[in-house]
Amino acid sequence: MAGTWVVRIAFAAALFSSVAYYMTLRAKKAEWARAARLSFFVAAAGVILASAMLLIDILTHQFQYTYVWSYSSTDLSTPLLISTFYAGQEGSFLLWALYTAVIGIVLMSYSRKKGIELQVLTVFALIQAVLLLLVVVKNPFEYVWQSFAGEAQAGSVPENGRGLNPLLQNFWMVIHPPILFTGFAAMSVPFAFAVAGLWRREYQAWITSAAPWMLFAVVTLGAGIMLGGYWAYETLGWGGYWGWDPVENSSFIPWLFAVGAVHTMLAQRKTGRYIRSTFVLSILGFLLVLYSTFLTRSGVLGETSVHSFGEPGMGVYALLVGLIVLFTAIGFIAYFNRVKEIPKPAGQRSYWSREFLLYLGAMILIALGLYVLVGTSAPLITGFFQAKPSAVDISFYPKGAVPLSIIISLLIAISQLIWWQRSEPKVVVRSMIYPAGAAVLATVALFPFGLNQVAPILVVFGAFFGLFANLVAGYRIFRGNPRYVGGALAHIGVGVMLLGFVGSSQYDTKQTISLPQGETVEALGYKLTYLGNHRIEGEKFAFDVKVERDGKGFTLTPVMFYSEYNKGIMRNPDIAMRATYDFYIEPQSLEQPQQSDPGTQLVLKKGETKEVAGYRVTFVDFQVDRSAMMAGDPMGTRMPPISAKLLVERAGKSEAVVPSFKILQGGNAEAVPAWTADRTGEFQILTLQPDREKPEKSSVTLAVRTGAQPAPTQTRETLIIEASVKPFVGFVWLGTLVLICGVIVSLIRRAKEARQQ
Repeated sequence: MAGTWVVRIAFAAALFSSVAYYMTLRAKKAEWARAARLSFFVAAAGVILASAMLLIDILTHQFQYTYVWSYSSTDLSTPLLISTFYAGQEGSFLLWALYTAVIGIVLMSYSRKKGIELQVLTVFALIQAVLLLLVVVKNPFEYVWQSFAGEAQAGSVPENGRGLNPLLQNFWMVIHPPILFTGFAAMSVPFAFAVAGLWRREYQAWITSAAPWMLFAVVTLGAGIMLGGYWAYETLGWGGYWGWDPVENSSFIPWLFAVGAVHTMLAQRKTGRYIRSTFVLSILGFLLVLYSTFLTRSGVLGETSVHSFGEPGMGVYALLVGLIVLFTAIGFIAYFNRVKEIPKPAGQRSYWSREFLLYLGAMILIALGLYVLVGTSAPLITGFFQAKPSAVDISFYPKGAVPLSIIISLLIAISQLIWWQRSEPKVVVRSMIYPAGAAVLATVALFPFGLNQVAPILVVFGAFFGLFANLVAGYRIFRGNPRYVGGALAHIGVGVMLLGFVGSSQYDTKQTISLPQGETVEALGYKLTYLGNHRIEGEKFAFDVKVERDGKGFTLTPVMFYSEYNKGIMRNPDIAMRATYDFYIEPQSLEQPQQSDPGTQLVLKKGETKEVAGYRVTFVDFQVDRSAMMAGDPMGTRMPPISAKLLVERAGKSEAVVPSFKILQGGNAEAVPAWTADRTGEFQILTLQPDREKPEKSSVTLAVRTGAQPAPTQTRETLIIEASVKPFVGFVWLGTLVLICGVIVSLIRRAKEARQQ
């Protein structure tokens, strides 16, 4: 109960802080300001304490708490145990509140120096209070007997927890969600600055203070998205890095709006134009974070997303809707109350200027964001008109993304070749000749390698054009002042990324291949040999595949296992990464050889004797080999072999014959036959029906084969894989890293400017 009360006190303190900051503005009394600051520190301390308490509960296996029991277990490593902190809704809300609290402490000092603490913290403390209200409703400190009233006895403590979903038991789980939630928390700061700017009627100065925070949000949210894509590609076995899943899109959409806001902020700083757009984008960026939270945690995507959260209950559903309504009202009431006062700069706007291209680029990013938003919201929209919600086909997204990406690539090229305020068209066209010519040559050079469709050709040309233009501009800027190179560096990253997108998505080749153990199969220009499998940890098995090409070889070890947690087969790929392509193997299934001769069926109850094919067969009993954990069972079953002890008599001779039967998790089975001493009779279990309560009713169904049989030969299992060659996929990761580095350079520059303001 202590953790529950800590969260409640923190919520009350955050709410009081927001009210006290507001009262400071109304009453203009220093006592209210001191109370507001103290309350915010109490709220922040409460969040930090509650987070520490939950983490200690997880690390010390306090399974009396439903949240700890639901996501952790004693067999998890320490890093994975820590990651269970945010594996569920309750913990992820607390993590979000924790990062918001830490940012708020920094923001309090930052905004006080700027003289805007009262307005900014009024809004920000309210955001913190609402996040804590979510934690109050979705309480991570609830006891098991409270969650399962009538099923669990009060005070009872489970011996172990359910554990972490095997899909999440990965290194990327440790770092991806924390970075993503840092971005979510950071998006609330520009929102608070925008509302404060409207409140104070400061339509220009606020962006200098807000720009570093917006860039910080772009960096963290973008890095979180990138890591999520790499996680999906390298570990989860989804065949790629981006599947346009609603949960993926829900992070991507606010990131696009944030990037758009960065561009309008820059244009506004230079010219005084686009003030309204900057306000609107700063407000919408945070609102879309809330909307994405609603989509992923309200349960509305439960049937259309592969990794959304389940139903949280009507209370949380209504609360999430209320959050969106509340902050939409705060943001846009403030905006529409001031919109007529927002100044318009004198003079005509030049369309041949860098600021206009920045604004146009921002609008294209917003158009892409809105397009993805419509597709992502399809389950919610269709749910109003039909009984079962439906999602758009995956092809919906590329249809809009491809033409918009062509425009974006052209704009990032031309924007570096044009001046602020106004440029002469002839001068701009002349400056485009060399980078555009180089882009044409580079694009044509790819024609012999299969680049022959219009849309990919245009994307590749635009990517090369933007890449070459920004390389030239970036080099000149770097020689002059390296602090100003951030924009060009980020645009170079975009160009490299687009090349990776086209190569890996349009020109990858796939083939499903059957690999009998020990037999070499040629496919996709490689020689593949399945060597066998081995257990790596717990229920997981790795499959060794030798890969050879041009006399050089290496071994890939994809993983496949049955997950009791998910009640299904889990698959993890393995990848050979090369400079210009990746060779990607994902296991599909493992086939065991089948006996061609069905034989004669014989059904025996325990103790029963029957004659078949000259044999007198008695079913003595079942026997279970608990010492063996089915070595060689590639699906990782934890059930030991079950054997049927038979007494076989023929021509006055009697002997024991013991065929065995492996029951694999997932319902599959593998029967191992047994032979008579003279190798003229084979007995194989087809089915078995043990009866623990009445052992005498236990029965076994056998296949009996007779006649002279050759000595058994070693049969081979067959691994089914999907192999693919993905050209230039490494450019996706390289381009993303360059983009993030460019934004970080810009962040450092804008932070320094804000300190000097």
